[in-house]
Amino acid sequence: MHKPIISRAGRTVLPLTLVVLLAACGLNPTYDKPDLPLPDAPAGEVVEVAPKWWEAFQDPVLNNLVDKALERSPSVELAMARVDEARAVLGITSSEQLPQVNGSAGASRGQRSESVYGAPQSIANSYSVGLSASWELDLWGRVRNSTAAARANLLASEYALDGARLTLAASVAEQYFALQSSLAGLETSRKTVETRKASYELRKKQFEGGITSELDMRQAETEVATARSQELDFATRVNQQESALSVLVGQSPRELFAEGITPTKQESSKLVAAGTVPSGLPSDLLLRRPDIQQAEQNLRASQAKVSAARAAYFPRISLTGFLGLESGQMSTLFDSASGAWSFAGNLAMPIFNSGLTAAQVDQARAQEKAAVATYRQAVSQAFADTRAALRNYQAAEQKHAVLAAEQDVLKRQLYLANLRYNNGYSSYLEVLDSERSLFQGELSLEDALRQKRVALVTLYKVLGGGWQVPGQDGKS
Repeated sequence: MHKPIISRAGRTVLPLTLVVLLAACGLNPTYDKPDLPLPDAPAGEVVEVAPKWWEAFQDPVLNNLVDKALERSPSVELAMARVDEARAVLGITSSEQLPQVNGSAGASRGQRSESVYGAPQSIANSYSVGLSASWELDLWGRVRNSTAAARANLLASEYALDGARLTLAASVAEQYFALQSSLAGLETSRKTVETRKASYELRKKQFEGGITSELDMRQAETEVATARSQELDFATRVNQQESALSVLVGQSPRELFAEGITPTKQESSKLVAAGTVPSGLPSDLLLRRPDIQQAEQNLRASQAKVSAARAAYFPRISLTGFLGLESGQMSTLFDSASGAWSFAGNLAMPIFNSGLTAAQVDQARAQEKAAVATYRQAVSQAFADTRAALRNYQAAEQKHAVLAAEQDVLKRQLYLANLRYNNGYSSYLEVLDSERSLFQGELSLEDALRQKRVALVTLYKVLGGGWQVPGQDGKS
């Protein structure tokens, strides 16, 4: 007789169960990554991110400075603190996925109301000790999606830390190369001062011997003062750049250079290996930039938050239980007869909350749209930055090559000017012009080398740490 009833119940429960499961699955969508038109990777090209890209410059002083900066920088410490915070938030949300068990103990003494219980008033004691547990059945994925969002936020904070380190390392390298260039300019200025002093002393003796005019002597004297002025300018620039570098590294200039940290002399030959840019860089290398990875994780978090917010439309089901001992007398609390337990299920269904849930879902969806836009913008900006950085590096490389070739021409020009002057075919002004051209050419060449190195640093930076062919280390 009961089979039809059971059968009818089965036919009712089964569809309801399927509806519940389908609804639960609908609240846990897969990650939807925006489809972006990216250039294809060159055929057969395989490159990887170089973790310590600055080591490609083969400069131990630079390596030391970057290591010090990464250890002491407040910006890196701030990013690390945010990673710790995000990790703690993940721990908080993850804990909601498991039952919560608490120990409890209590003692009370009270008088019961005769009007309520219909019995004479009496004073009673109550003692209890036991364990209580509670667990939310996460059928709709509220906790699960909140945990997924927290996990994505943790990854985003870790990528932000990578970005802070990348930016700091690039800043140290750029400032270090600027200091190198100024030191080279200072050395060139000092040599020029000594050369022009010798030239002035020669013109002075020639004037006193009646061989040359006072005008030639005074012109040589003026050139000494000009060279000395440029020497002082470079000395000031060196002091300023040392101070800026010390701020990045986290040490005073005196402490920094008391340790014997002297910038290595610039050598263009060391840029050959560091500046060997692959013929084509695959787009997936660019997508590993910390800022793009951070934007993508923020997008993942926003999508998970939408699902978590939508779960508020459905009832929250939780289970609670108690297992312990209860007694009216302390002496009998631990007797076997004092055992007690309870088990209960609770369901909380939202009925009316003045549109709160709908507003929270709309807020989450708006945040998702913003995250999508941020991700698209980050990718577009990354490709624009990379294209500009590649062109700037190529231009800097060509400029350095042109100025390097010009040096031989300027030296030959000065030789011929001296030869013509000594043989009486031209005035001393021609010699001075040639000396000025050579001096400015040397300074321009030093600055071009700095520009080339900075352009290469920028290229490493926009690529999220540069490139590395598998099987090679960061120094090759």
